[in-house]
This record gives sequence, structure tokens and C-alpha cells, in this order.
Amino acid sequence: MTNVKVNIFISHAPEDKAAADRLVEWLYPMRDEVNVWHYNPPQKHAELPLSWKLLLPWYRPLDPRISYAETQKNRRENAHIYIFLTSYKSLNNQQVEDDLSLAISRRVDCAWEDLAPLVIPLAIGPSRWKEASRLAQFEALVGGLPISSFPQPDEGYLMATEQIAALVKVVQVKINEARFFYDFPADAEKGLIPKAHYLPYLGENPTQFDFNFPPAFRPPDWMGWSLIALILTISIGSYRRIHPAVSSLHLNARPDKDYQPEYPRQPLVPPPDTLEIIFPPVE
Repeated sequence: MTNVKVNIFISHAPEDKAAADRLVEWLYPMRDEVNVWHYNPPQKHAELPLSWKLLLPWYRPLDPRISYAETQKNRRENAHIYIFLTSYKSLNNQQVEDDLSLAISRRVDCAWEDLAPLVIPLAIGPSRWKEASRLAQFEALVGGLPISSFPQPDEGYLMATEQIAALVKVVQVKINEARFFYDFPADAEKGLIPKAHYLPYLGENPTQFDFNFPPAFRPPDWMGWSLIALILTISIGSYRRIHPAVSSLHLNARPDKDYQPEYPRQPLVPPPDTLEIIFPPVE
């Protein structure tokens, strides 16, 4: 049985994305044990050049942000560890508040306390999060010290990474134990696993977290204008070939009452009486 990866979701304000990217870089060596996600939506595809708008007026490119939002929803709802980057900007961010409400509700709905998702604050800058945020009830990384307070910020990221790695080992052991019990119903019937309103992610359908960026249809502008020139050339050439014949039919057409003159005909002369006519024999 392979180990289940621990899902880590980093919640942050848009202004703190650089700090989230930095933390993801520090956690990258743990990629075989964890999935690390944060808000990193793709950009909307650029519009087609004018030439291709003329050639394909009905074409509307797919918005990759729609499929990304669906994938991100699955990630948020199946995280084992929530890390909240706290700053004065995150205190007023509605998305962070929604993530915190989701994480707390999942902790409450999980009847098995050992499998409840962890909610962990990580201060990246000075703020009043201990007084103005519900995160104050949870133990913070790096002793609650802001990353910006370290002489070298990398020292703070290193300390946070080491603490996260220790938590990941503990969470992974619990998840693997739970998965083992659920794979063997006989053990579950003995009461080893309580009935829960909510069960954590135990490795089912890992492909639901994969986001495949749809390729953009972006042909070069010169190719579009070349196709337009080719279409116009063919159309004009065909019109010129057809136009003289069509105009000749209209200009040289005869009136309705202008009849064709009859050719002179010689009267039929009866054959002479002395001419013997031999008919073929009748079979």
C-alpha cells in the first residue's frame, strides 16, 4: 500500500502571493510526500488577432479560470493541513475568511479528532491577527513571529519548513492507519473507527487535484491575413471568369417575339412510275 500524500493548502491574500510562492519553493523538496496548493489562477487567454476574428467570427476560446476554479474547490475541500499567511491585508480579505470558515467547519464535522484537518497560522508581517482573527485560537508556526522580523527572511522560512515537515510525518502516519482500517471492514466492525459526519481524504481519486492548462488557440496574425488574401484572390479570379459569359447572355439575349428565320426548303417530287421499288423480304 503506497503512502497517501498529505494535502497542504496555503490561504493568503492576493497581495501576499509572493510570500506564498516563496513558501512553496521551500516545501518543494517534500513533493513526494505532500501536495502543496495555493492561489495561482491562470490568465485569461488573449483575444484572437483581427484577421482571425474575421475568419472565425463564431469562435470563443475556453476560459481556463473556470476549470481552475473547479480544481481549486476540490483542493480546498480535501486538504489535511491549512496554512494561513497572516498579515494586515489578510485580515480584510474575504477569501481568507471563507477558507478559515471551511477549515473550522471541517474540523468540527470530523468525529475522529486525530484525522481532523490542521489549521496553522504563519505570520509573514506585523498585524493584529491575534486580536482580530479567529486564527488566534490555533498555534502558529515559528512561535508566532512574523517572517519579516528575521534578519534574513530565509531563516524564518527554514524554521517554518522544518515544523511543517514534522507535522506532515505525524499526519501521514494517521492517514495511512485510517486508510488501512477502512480497507479492512472487519476491523471497522470492531469499533476501531467511529462513525463520522466527515471523513478526510484517504487517497481516493488523486486525479481530481490535477489542473491541465488548456492550450490556447493563437495562430500568427500574418497567417490569417494570408488566408484572407488567398480567399479574395480566388473569389475575384472566379468572378472574372464567369462574368463575361454571364454578361454576354444578358446583353445578347433576343426578345421574346424574335423568332429564328426558316431555311428555304425544296418541295418533294414523287418518284417516277418506272422506278421499281424493291422492299426487303419479310422474315
